[in-house]
Amino acid sequence: MAAQEAYIGLLGLSELFRSMNPPKIKQCIHCLESVLHFQPPPAVQARTHLQLGRLTYFHTQNVDVSRTHLEKAVNRSLSFTNSL
Repeated sequence: MAAQEAYIGLLGLSELFRSMNPPKIKQCIHCLESVLHFQPPPAVQARTHLQLGRLTYFHTQNVDVSRTHLEKAVNRSLSFTNSL
């Protein structure tokens, strides 16, 4: 239960950093990466990889990292939908 509370808190903190004016994208990315260390459910992993893929695509020059996160998001979402 503590792990769930931790990754939910990190998701909230990442959204806070993203919505700041100006946004703190680096801190947002670090929070989202930390979420994945808690091995959340596949749906949360898919959403987190999607967010990381979008952030790295729009705010960095590293297309390979973006592609990797987006591919992981698709794979996680497929495994999630196949298990329903």
